[in-house]
Amino acid sequence: MSHLVKNLPTRSVITIFALSLLVAGCNLPVASVAGDGSSAQIVSPADGAQLGVGELIDIQSSISDPGGAGQVYLIVNGEPLREDNLTTPMQSGTMYQPWRPTEPGKYTLQVVVITSGGSTLESNIVTVYVDGESQPQAEITITPTVPTVEEITITITITPTPTETITPTPTQGAPTATADQDANCRFGPSQVYHVIGHLLQNQTAPIVGRNTDSSWWVIERTDGAGTCWIWDGTVTVSGDTSGVPVIQPPPPPTDTPTPTPSPTPTAPPPLTAPTPISPTGTQNCANVTGGVDLMWTMVSHPNGIDHYEWELEGPGGPQSGSSGSTLASTSGLSCAGANYQWRVRAVDGIGNIGPWSNYASFNVP
Repeated sequence: MSHLVKNLPTRSVITIFALSLLVAGCNLPVASVAGDGSSAQIVSPADGAQLGVGELIDIQSSISDPGGAGQVYLIVNGEPLREDNLTTPMQSGTMYQPWRPTEPGKYTLQVVVITSGGSTLESNIVTVYVDGESQPQAEITITPTVPTVEEITITITITPTPTETITPTPTQGAPTATADQDANCRFGPSQVYHVIGHLLQNQTAPIVGRNTDSSWWVIERTDGAGTCWIWDGTVTVSGDTSGVPVIQPPPPPTDTPTPTPSPTPTAPPPLTAPTPISPTGTQNCANVTGGVDLMWTMVSHPNGIDHYEWELEGPGGPQSGSSGSTLASTSGLSCAGANYQWRVRAVDGIGNIGPWSNYASFNVP
């Protein structure tokens, strides 16, 4: 809107600002309430929030069902993304459902609850914008006022000289080759040369040379010392290859090489469950009134660990959430003979969900 109001009088700018505030006030979230008193409302993120690609977002919902809700679905752009079956039905509490946007764009978020009576309860719809997408601004129409003869003054308009916009030229990185599949790497640029190494699928190696038509590349070996030749049809080349030198291939071998079978990739092991550390046993009431910190052991995996998910059950309804470390904080808890139990599980770097840990329990006399 800035280019529309740049040359307008001060009172017109003030009018546009006031109208913008009125437009912004129309997108406040509203809780969905059923006839039996059940309700569901997304309280975080806020409507119109700007998020980042790859950012782990906890979708926080306030849920109430007198009979105890058993299932909660997270809906993204009209499609169900996640289903949570509650071990203990939720009469009133807060639900945390993690979501990580992988692409920029405009997204709509909604929570659907299956109530104790078997009916479907839909929350308010929250619209968020991820990396570069922005909320559209309301179009403002300004009606010009025709001045009287007494109000006409001489106005001098100065047109600024447009500034030339310089578009920077992107700088490409060093050339690399990434295997589209498990590929043989040979002593020279032909199948008549012996296989001296391999580049496994998705592995990347620096490019240090090529043949005259760039149908073969010389790469630094990932499975040993030195270099080897790999066929262009088995790799994806990235970076600036204009400076890659042409290398004279070695003389072909006089014997016929024996084909070397490609290695069979080993499937990664399954995820293991973390081990709860604390709290356990008897806790002082003063230490749990503001909430407790849950701690567990770290889990390792070849795919990496993206985050952990936890659940706490006890008086006041269940709590749940996610954490990028082995520590998480809960909300305020009850005292006077309250018993609690909690558990945790890991999610790896490509979205695989591991098993739940055993329950850890603690009580407050």
